[in-house]
Amino acid sequence: MNIMKPKRKNILMHKLYCICQLQLEVLDELHATTDKMIKYKSDIIGLCEELNNNVANTYTIQKSTYFHELTNKIDTLLRKEFNENM
Repeated sequence: MNIMKPKRKNILMHKLYCICQLQLEVLDELHATTDKMIKYKSDIIGLCEELNNNVANTYTIQKSTYFHELTNKIDTLLRKEFNENM
């Protein structure tokens, strides 16, 4: 049995939290209103809440520039590498 180191687990939890937040941001910006998208958004919110319960450090992510900086980096990467044929 392979036991995960606490630092690795924390990094993975932060990554998952960031992915959830990015999805919520995009859904808000797209004004997703179909029943499926509303349910999907609700499920993501539930996952984010569960992550908050398991990783206390996500409060730091929410209240700092950490998440904003990550989002900007992702946006920059997508703009530079975007391929309309994909």
